[in-house]
Amino acid sequence: MPNKQLRLLLVVILIGCVILVKDNAFAEPDDSARSSASEDNQSVRVLVVYYSRTGNTERMAQAVAEGSARVSGVTTVVKKVDEVTKEDLTAAHGIVLGSPTYFANIPGKMKVAIDDWNWKMKVDFTDKVGGAFATGGGQMGGKEHVVMSLLMFMINNRMMVGGPLYSDAEDDDKWAELGAGAITGPIDRGIGPAELDSAHRIGERIARLSKKMAR
Repeated sequence: MPNKQLRLLLVVILIGCVILVKDNAFAEPDDSARSSASEDNQSVRVLVVYYSRTGNTERMAQAVAEGSARVSGVTTVVKKVDEVTKEDLTAAHGIVLGSPTYFANIPGKMKVAIDDWNWKMKVDFTDKVGGAFATGGGQMGGKEHVVMSLLMFMINNRMMVGGPLYSDAEDDDKWAELGAGAITGPIDRGIGPAELDSAHRIGERIARLSKKMAR
């Protein structure tokens, strides 16, 4: 083959190689690459779980979710305790538990359900963030005991817990509380603005802590 034809052939081959490299450089990623990118961009998840017989605790749970939604990059899921799956619990970075107060204690249905998360589902709660809220008929009906019991369940399952944050008008005096709560009996029926505010605060706090822990 004459030198001129050989050189022309080499030029054509070189141009073809350059085009092939450019096409590969701008090609769409395969499914596995898309899946990996999607997983990297997943938002932090907060799971709000509640048991409610009359609807008061459910209303507080919704307010907790509203507070959590104030934090960007956080996805909030609200579920009744008997609808929660192992997948829900495993995917959650933060978990907020809410319960009414029955005879100064956690209702049996709620207690059995959360115990089963450990005994039957074998969920690993290590280093997830937790918070709690409770409703009850009276001022001293046992709401703090219910909140503490829920938090103790979390601590015993290797979680880290937090409560709602407060400050005075001048922002000089700051404090936190064990959890959120609402009086729902004859002396103060329904869920008022102050009680919804406590739910918003616990939701926002747990969302912020979950986001920090997920970094």
